[in-house]
Amino acid sequence: MEPLFRIFGVTDKNHVSLKTNGYVKLNKKTTHSHNGYGEVRMKLKSNTHDLSLEAIRRRPVNVLASVMTTMNLYCGMLSIFASIGQEFQSAAYFILAAIIFDVLDGSVARMTKSTSEFGKELDSLCDLVSFGVAPGILVFCAYLPDTAWLPDAPDHGSIVGKTGSFMALIYVICTALRLARFNTYQSDHRDSFTGLPSPAAGAAVAAFVLFLFYLEPRLDDYKLGSFAYYALGPLAVIMSLLMVSTVRYPKDRVKAFILAPRHAFFALGTYAFIIAILHYAISKSPALVLFPLIFFYVFFGIADTAYNHFIVQRRNKNAAGKENETERRVSNG
Repeated sequence: MEPLFRIFGVTDKNHVSLKTNGYVKLNKKTTHSHNGYGEVRMKLKSNTHDLSLEAIRRRPVNVLASVMTTMNLYCGMLSIFASIGQEFQSAAYFILAAIIFDVLDGSVARMTKSTSEFGKELDSLCDLVSFGVAPGILVFCAYLPDTAWLPDAPDHGSIVGKTGSFMALIYVICTALRLARFNTYQSDHRDSFTGLPSPAAGAAVAAFVLFLFYLEPRLDDYKLGSFAYYALGPLAVIMSLLMVSTVRYPKDRVKAFILAPRHAFFALGTYAFIIAILHYAISKSPALVLFPLIFFYVFFGIADTAYNHFIVQRRNKNAAGKENETERRVSNG
């Protein structure tokens, strides 16, 4: 303790109390009798905070995980190029490929126990491109008329105000807001996501495009059918609103259901049934698997949130009312 007093020029030990969290707190009379010592705790806390930030910045970068994240960005850029070339089916597949790399980078970082702030920031930037800009460009290009194909756009007027641009802008902005909210407030949450995750939203748009290619008769291999004009844009807007909503989507519960189910033999039988369905669907078209699977996750979050809000809260409220009534009777009796 003695060196600590000499450092800050405090000669009376009674004026200082040592806190259990490692900070020094000066008593009131010390603050009045020694000018400037009231800032000791603030300075120590600031220095400790700076040291912790410096330690975080100096963590080694996981090269393998960063390569996976970069491949996520690479697939997102390829999807943008494919959308510009009106190869919408390829653009959708590239978005789905980006999701695979997005899952792999997090898994590699956790397996090697080398998560870093650099990896988190890089992952968010790549997610914005692959699951925000790429689906937005896909929607925008899908709504372009034949006479406004991008390479010939200067000869056919501006494409800025076309129908798809409004829905694409909403989608990209909501994706950015969703990622910023997650990094700021929810990165430490383990049980659930607040708002639809951006990879799931991008997957929903991509799976819907693939399903439209399977469902609708087309004049050529690239153009979407007439139903897409009325369905794709509104779907993108709905996914945008779900991303910035307070709907909760399961996180660890999905992993527990797949990796450690409560009823193992029943789960194995269910998996066998699912595998048979997947085999039949994939033999026809991958869209028959991806479309219902992704949209089941989207609607599950909505249904689960509604159930918890209306049923569970009402049940808890009724139980609390019964407890209060019992306590009132006991006190009166």
